[in-house]
Amino acid sequence: MPDLDSPPNAAADDVADERAALAACDAAGGTPAGAGRAFACGLAMGTADAIPGVSGGTIALILGIYDRFIGSLAAVVAVARRPGDAARWRAARRALVFLVPLGGGLGAAYLVATRLLVGKLPSPDAVTHAALWRELHANPPPGWLVRADTAPIVFAFFFGLVLASVNEPWKAKRGHRAVDWFLALVGAAVAVGLSLSPPAAGSLSPVALVGSGAIAISVMLLPGVSGSLALLVLGMYQPVTGAFHSQEWGVVAWFLAGIALGIATFVPLLRRVLARAHDRTMSVLSGLMLGSLAALWPWKAHYLPKFIPWQGPMSPTAPTAGWWAPLLSALAGAAVIVAMSRVARARASASVAS
Repeated sequence: MPDLDSPPNAAADDVADERAALAACDAAGGTPAGAGRAFACGLAMGTADAIPGVSGGTIALILGIYDRFIGSLAAVVAVARRPGDAARWRAARRALVFLVPLGGGLGAAYLVATRLLVGKLPSPDAVTHAALWRELHANPPPGWLVRADTAPIVFAFFFGLVLASVNEPWKAKRGHRAVDWFLALVGAAVAVGLSLSPPAAGSLSPVALVGSGAIAISVMLLPGVSGSLALLVLGMYQPVTGAFHSQEWGVVAWFLAGIALGIATFVPLLRRVLARAHDRTMSVLSGLMLGSLAALWPWKAHYLPKFIPWQGPMSPTAPTAGWWAPLLSALAGAAVIVAMSRVARARASASVAS
């Protein structure tokens, strides 16, 4: 009986994998409309990355560009492995037609979203613990995501958005096996464990910075798991964000080197797993998205990720008074996914008819 979870030519070499990965990258590749769609997808991904607990990979999966995104990254990474291969350079140029506008939208949205959602918080080292919390109580931080009155509404929107799309990777499977349920449960447990784990002690050593950068970008590429949450658990959130704000370029350079290392090593592996164990990968991704709901629960002990070492994780709490506003926000997030799904089905039907 054929294996539904593996392509017929599972022993194909890397070049065949890369060509398969780029199959979707040429669609609307060089057109202004194609670049505009990629930029819009980047805006959505960048906004999501600004939310603790939301992964840009989740949004890419929801938007239907996840395979294309990973395949394009794999094509660029492949050039470094065989720089003399002209075919790989051509594939990388086609991939960059998609990645450049996507990255532009992602970066722009991330900068704007972090300013609106987080704003400027005082440094944990600037004042004593008690004085800091008196200051925050007297002058609430401006960001919507760190204010107790607005944060539940923002988190609820993304909670509804992810909840309504949990079934997307599951529907993409070619078959159904008992092991799929087990893998989904494992993925959910990993996401929940990451969101509720206590932080470790951070370090500014080059090895710690490179390692944390590689782990953060690898985790971010997986739908359902947030790179910022990984940094929080590793105890590297404050050192890294503090280095960016303080313009400590040596620290930043080591962290960026880790990101480059993570992309170079993890993307080809992820691309290969998607090609050769598609159904099992989709099962794990479904579980990761389901588990990420723990991090997106609207009501939390606090909403200040920079102060987790003092206050502990932003663990879920029971709903408070005024629960109806987060509920409406969650319904709005779910409605966005329902509308997007209907548009996608309409486009698919139109393309088949034509």
